[in-house]
Amino acid sequence: MLYISLEFGILLFAAVVLYSTLSNRVYHELDEQLMEQATSLANELESSPFYFWSGHLGSFADHYPGAMQLVASNGRILFRSDRSLIDKGGNDVSRALGHAFRTNTPSFASTESLLNKANVRVIAFPIHISGKTVATLMLGHNTADIRAVFNLLYIVGGILGLISIVISAGAGYYMAKRALEPIHEITSTARGVAAGDLTRRLKSKSQDKEIQILVRVLNKMFTDLEASFQAQKRFTADASHELRLPLTILKGEIEVALRHPRSEDEYQHILRQQLGTIDRIQRIVNDLLTLARADAGQLEIVQTPVDLSLLLQEVGQQHLILFDSQHVKLDMQIEDGLEIMGESSQLERTVMNLLSNAFKHAPEHSSIQLHAWAEDNSAILCIRDEGPGIAAEQQQRLFDRFYRADDARCRKEGEGAGLGLAICKRIVDAHSGELRVESTLGEGSSFYVRLPLSNADANHKKRLAHMLQDSVG
Repeated sequence: MLYISLEFGILLFAAVVLYSTLSNRVYHELDEQLMEQATSLANELESSPFYFWSGHLGSFADHYPGAMQLVASNGRILFRSDRSLIDKGGNDVSRALGHAFRTNTPSFASTESLLNKANVRVIAFPIHISGKTVATLMLGHNTADIRAVFNLLYIVGGILGLISIVISAGAGYYMAKRALEPIHEITSTARGVAAGDLTRRLKSKSQDKEIQILVRVLNKMFTDLEASFQAQKRFTADASHELRLPLTILKGEIEVALRHPRSEDEYQHILRQQLGTIDRIQRIVNDLLTLARADAGQLEIVQTPVDLSLLLQEVGQQHLILFDSQHVKLDMQIEDGLEIMGESSQLERTVMNLLSNAFKHAPEHSSIQLHAWAEDNSAILCIRDEGPGIAAEQQQRLFDRFYRADDARCRKEGEGAGLGLAICKRIVDAHSGELRVESTLGEGSSFYVRLPLSNADANHKKRLAHMLQDSVG
């Protein structure tokens, strides 16, 4: 029934379009014919003295098949053939007449719908004498012949449409019957997946292209669903693992503290240790909340101008003492004038995470590079360490939450939860940027951040400033 209704709707839409196109074409051709006849008669009247007008109008009316009349500017009818067009047409014809008088341009109107019996198409054509509109010529053309053609079109179109619906209904029934054969397998497999068996897949060998596409789409959906559930289980297990250790430490410290009375200094020492553990738990929870908001598209970024050059300088300076404690050198080469739109606190968090990650894997007496420059209306940030590097197969998962690269990438004190790079990726994406890694085992790793500049190209500004200085000098 739905298929037949759809077919009927399509045929009805095609009929409406066809009717609109043909009726507009008929109006256009009829209006051109009326315009040509009215122009010819108007030229005769305008070029003849007024007392000859009656003869011209009578001669034209003898061979003109429709109605005609001439209305003076004061509203008096100067000439009329068999019937009054104004009385027959009503408001539409009266408006056309008024429009011709006001604008001195021809106007068209219809007494009723174009295909109605006894309908008349009317033109109101102004007559000018000495540059003034003294009268309006009105010609009417009966459209009974057009109505007859459209009636025939209705009959033929209706018969063809009925035949088309019958044929389409039969073909649709046959196709639906064939299409329903593999539906049982699809239903059974879907129920199995819904019951928890995510390994179920469709094995239909139907030759119908539509069924093949449906099978591929459903199999892909089942695969993605299985991967999603596995990722959720892995995420839950990883989060539980990361939180279990600090909670176990916290519980153990409290149990030890309660075994026997202690001095005030001892309690303060234990509480300070517990605060450090709680801070670690809080950081993990906050990072998980940030990632959850990013996945839900709710990571709000306040778009304000940010001096990226200054931000990088400040973050780099904050890490100098930490790096120096492990004899790690920080090489900063930051181009001036890098300005972007974003949230400075989130960008600062990203840079600090990347620098901390580089520091964790940088061997002693090595250097970490913090470079930034403008390129193609974008700010490019590069943070490179001289650590053991990352294998190619691990680089694809490096920005997954709780993922840690191989143990060969040794860590300094304070092992993280594996959320820092995942958060960096979400923050950079929220700033319409790009974060990628390039690494070779034994040669270190480079993290590149590309962010769109909010100002003109910085190199262009520098060259312009130099040119201005040279011209002044």
